[in-house]
Amino acid sequence: MKLEKNNRYFNIAVYTFCTCIAIIIATCILLRLNLVWQIIKLGLGIVYTLLEPLIIGIVIAYLLDPIVDFYECRWHKIASSNKFQRHKQLHSNEVKNKRWHTRTMPTLLTFLTVISIIGVFILMIMINVDQISGSFTLSSLKESMTYYVAYFEEMINSFMTFTNELGILQERAAFIQDIYDAINRFVLSLYIHFINGLTEMGIHAMNWLLAFVVAFYLLQDKARCLALSDRIFNHLCGKHYRGIKSLAKDVDIVFTGYIRGEVIDSIIIAILTSIALTLIDLDFAIIIGIISGIFNLIPYFGPIVGFILSIIIGILDPNPMKAIYGAVAILIIQQIDGWIIVPKIVGDCVNLHPIVVLLAILIGGHLFGLVGMLLAVPVAAFIRLLLIRYMPEIFGENEG
Repeated sequence: MKLEKNNRYFNIAVYTFCTCIAIIIATCILLRLNLVWQIIKLGLGIVYTLLEPLIIGIVIAYLLDPIVDFYECRWHKIASSNKFQRHKQLHSNEVKNKRWHTRTMPTLLTFLTVISIIGVFILMIMINVDQISGSFTLSSLKESMTYYVAYFEEMINSFMTFTNELGILQERAAFIQDIYDAINRFVLSLYIHFINGLTEMGIHAMNWLLAFVVAFYLLQDKARCLALSDRIFNHLCGKHYRGIKSLAKDVDIVFTGYIRGEVIDSIIIAILTSIALTLIDLDFAIIIGIISGIFNLIPYFGPIVGFILSIIIGILDPNPMKAIYGAVAILIIQQIDGWIIVPKIVGDCVNLHPIVVLLAILIGGHLFGLVGMLLAVPVAAFIRLLLIRYMPEIFGENEG
């Protein structure tokens, strides 16, 4: 019997068969969810290992692109006032064909800015270490090491005397040989781990170096890269590409606003922490403040790092009470950051009310822990953009 192409029973059968297959596949996935997740993690790990420099380079380029845009705007203003502008206009077609060259200098300035910031941070560390090393840090460290070595030697001698008096371990030579063998095995294991660690560090350093090279070319050739990716995804997605592209723009708006807010928040935390620890005369106050600000890019993680560092440095100080003062100062700053700075600064950057930011962080942290806290605000901002796009009557006419 020949089935007609438009036979509705045939279509129902096909749809039923496809639905059953989809249900079976979904059931198998749910029953073996852990195995499926492990396979996905393994596949993603292999892809990341193979493409690590490219992935890191794309992330670096995305983070540094606003700075390049800033320098590019200034560079165009300088170029437009150049006395050779008339000469350039005679070769406008050639300039248009080589327009990508205009981002070379802004990209170089961006990388020089990043290198300068890192250099200033390292210089501040060296200055602080040089100022403190002569006063107590190095000398106290040497005295502490000498004290602990003498203490352990005395403890070992007392133990050997005690065991000798009790008649234990008569074969002392064999016992000492066992100790030396254990120490040799430990040293050999430590050496192997040290060599493997150096090798791994070298590989990661090379990957990061290649990532910065990739980021440089991606930033310099931004127009070409965007045009190429536009053609590739347009070919792959077909008629759905326009909607996917619009969605990608929304994601970009959300994450750029979120990153901008987090950077501003981190700068504020670094300044507040540095001032507070300087007022209590804690060593390395500025360095602890900068480290706290950097780690504050992960919500609530910066104050924890600053809290631990303040206690450690305070305990090493001749006045141990500085550890308590530093811990109290960091706790106060953490409360100010969590309840005032983050909701206001980050909320303004992603156009969310401070209460919505607080609720998003609380719900995200309760459901998914640290990852939930990190992604809560951009996810909430993205949901807001979707509501504005598809249900604009919820926010009214003035909402954008």
